[in-house]
Amino acid sequence: MPPKRIHRAQRVRGVGPLNRSQRNVRGAGWHRRGYRDRGNMWINVKAGSYGAVHGMDVNENATLASFVKTVASYQQTSEYYPHDEGWTYDIFFRRKSLIAMLEEFRKQGRAEGDDLVRDFFDGGETVIWKVYDDEGLERVWNGDWDYHGK
Repeated sequence: MPPKRIHRAQRVRGVGPLNRSQRNVRGAGWHRRGYRDRGNMWINVKAGSYGAVHGMDVNENATLASFVKTVASYQQTSEYYPHDEGWTYDIFFRRKSLIAMLEEFRKQGRAEGDDLVRDFFDGGETVIWKVYDDEGLERVWNGDWDYHGK
């Protein structure tokens, strides 16, 4: 079950992934909930369970699928990307896999443009990038790929 939307999906003329938002809103403060700078909200990307936190500006009218692709391409240039064969990655938000959620939406027949970033995020939230080896165990980068112990 996907996380609950924080905003009702609005389908009005001029809103959607092809029309970038340009609004400026103060919200709770810079890089916090509700803040928009020319339509962009700040979303933190945490690398693994114990990794560093980096962030990125994402336009609120971008699709959820394009956001996931952007996070993946951003991580490809870092050492957190799984370079070994058979290793996979996943992106979590509120303990839900965004990749699995997108696959579920595709099976339901929903169009990619129906799920916008602003329907799930309000800025200032954190998504978690996790890497799994070929056996399905979570790996953590701390200078070398170690196992995540629980």
